[in-house]
Amino acid sequence: MKKKARLTIDDRINLQAALAKGTSLKDVCKLLKKNRTTICREINNYCYIKSFSKSCSHCSKLQFCRENGIVFPKHKKACPDYEELKCFRLKKYPYVCNGCYLNKYCKNDKHYYDCTKAEAMSLNNRVSTRKRKLISQEQIIYINKIVSPLIKDKGQSLHHVYVTNPSLHDICSERTIRRLIYDRYLDVKAHNLPRFVRFDHKQQYAVVRENKIANIERMYERTFTDFTRFTKRNPELSVVQYDSVIGQIDDKQAILTITFPKERFQFGRIIQKGDHISVIQSMRWLFKLIGYDKAREVFAVNLADNGVEFSCFHRLEQYDVRVYFTNPYRSTDKAACERNHEFIRYIIPKGKTLDGLTQDDVNLMFSHINSYVRESNQKKTPYELVVERFGPEFVKLIGIKRIDPQDVILKPRLLKKK
Repeated sequence: MKKKARLTIDDRINLQAALAKGTSLKDVCKLLKKNRTTICREINNYCYIKSFSKSCSHCSKLQFCRENGIVFPKHKKACPDYEELKCFRLKKYPYVCNGCYLNKYCKNDKHYYDCTKAEAMSLNNRVSTRKRKLISQEQIIYINKIVSPLIKDKGQSLHHVYVTNPSLHDICSERTIRRLIYDRYLDVKAHNLPRFVRFDHKQQYAVVRENKIANIERMYERTFTDFTRFTKRNPELSVVQYDSVIGQIDDKQAILTITFPKERFQFGRIIQKGDHISVIQSMRWLFKLIGYDKAREVFAVNLADNGVEFSCFHRLEQYDVRVYFTNPYRSTDKAACERNHEFIRYIIPKGKTLDGLTQDDVNLMFSHINSYVRESNQKKTPYELVVERFGPEFVKLIGIKRIDPQDVILKPRLLKKK
């Protein structure tokens, strides 16, 4: 085990899922392969507090006041003896309110652990310690007196100013002065630099989004790291990737796309947009259609994203198949599926409604897409490779047909009503 290795986003997802499921500290340490103190420190350092209004009901001395007939105003500032009531869960593991059955009824301050917030806070701590300025305020003032007038008033470039003023060499590098200008420590602004507006400049974007993951319990031992470990141990198993394609915002329908990355084969099912029950029903119907024994072979390992439509996707494990989920907001984890959506957009451009589509239309579209020769498939079509692997009966059952290469259409007119 690597010593002092940081917790990854997958580790934090597993930790939050374990807290929600009520997993013991011993089992969490075994799962993450970390020390007990590492887990406890992670929870305590990166949990956040959700506060509620303070009243006597939140005071640890409430029973004493009742027995002695003492009445105080509601707010703790008016009560000199107010002492916050702390739950026993906050004094020892798990240290947070995740997974507490009294969560809906308790009015004390809530302590929560959220994997995305913890990842953002951890990244912030690592970055902020490296952002401090290594030069003093006096040195910045001295740099400003030399650099700002020459650039702002005389139009000189920063490189020219730095080379012709040797006194700056003993303080910092040219790149440091440029960074001071970008961070607005000097009077001269970035747009005053010659040729600045001619180039694209990198913007500061948030690395980690802090949106919550729906039904975090399903992520326990089903993260993308768990997926990569399992597929390395079992490379012969069939891997299937899932996603959904939407049209307009107010559409009621969407397309569930099912992709076999090795063959670049993809087909789809019409589902209700954002409805996890519709996804599960479609998959159960599909398993029943092709036979459960065949389904265990074809859909051995399944990888879906964290959308709300897949919040109950782990229920497929009742059919003795494996289910895993990608990292939050990481489309590259299922790149083959995303890449194949390009062909869908040839036929259904973005912004077009999907409400008028039927399952026959979807089958026709994917029949043309899967009959399109790919250079990455050794000049074979995805249809041919899937037939070689799973047999012609499988593609016939899911409604995909072979289209003659000369008749393949990847234009919107394919689905136009005659």
